[in-house]
Amino acid sequence: MPPAEEAGGSEALGTFDIRFIGDRPESLAEFLGEGAWGLRGRITLGDYAEEFVALLRTWSREDYERQWMEAARRLLEGADRTAFFTSAYEFRWTLWRVGERVYAQEHFLAVEGFPEPFDPDDLYTHIQDRRTRTDDGTAISEWTLDLAGIAAFVARARHPPAP
Repeated sequence: MPPAEEAGGSEALGTFDIRFIGDRPESLAEFLGEGAWGLRGRITLGDYAEEFVALLRTWSREDYERQWMEAARRLLEGADRTAFFTSAYEFRWTLWRVGERVYAQEHFLAVEGFPEPFDPDDLYTHIQDRRTRTDDGTAISEWTLDLAGIAAFVARARHPPAP
């Protein structure tokens, strides 16, 4: 990961995208046991891109894609926080909206540490306030985007380019 950015200390970046880059599920049996499958994807935050493997144990490809659209629409409709899951209930990119800026951080979910039971039907309840430093003062890696980049992501998904 690139060095952490201080809140408001970087120029906003326009590009946001999250999508699957493979059509064929990959076996994850070596890491997670027999019958574990995943689908490779990529998230793009400005100039930064990271690949991930979304587990197909709990959610299908369509479930992930539906959740990503819901997460993006939340920000566009005025929510101050949302999350894009890259592995159902395990890994997510959390985004906070501050005016026309959006700040993104990657998080691992340790649901056993939540103050109340994790409700898979309410994915956004446990999004905490944005922090830019850990308890010991270490900067948290964060990317800054424009809200327009989120709107462009939704528009591309509604009207994909012709093949």
